[in-house]
Amino acid sequence: MTITDMAEARVDDADVTALLARAAAGDRDAFGSFYDQTAPRIYAMLLRVHDPRRSESLLEEIYVEAWERTTSRGVPPCPAWEWLALMARRHVSGRG
Repeated sequence: MTITDMAEARVDDADVTALLARAAAGDRDAFGSFYDQTAPRIYAMLLRVHDPRRSESLLEEIYVEAWERTTSRGVPPCPAWEWLALMARRHVSGRG
């Protein structure tokens, strides 16, 4: 199964932010759920700008950065979807 085969899950920001808070405490399973629930939407955003191979590479970079930032700095001061979308836009523009 590839990321393009995954159905886009509709998850509200509170659920995603709660998963990110658990990940910030070191819960790898929570981060896995965060990824599963957010990656299809972020990947779709990346595909609007880049080919699939580049999009997959950027997606990996974004989530590695998300894990590193979350575990070192804690939960971001804005809603999780907003934070993730801003990070993705930065990577798309080459400032990631």
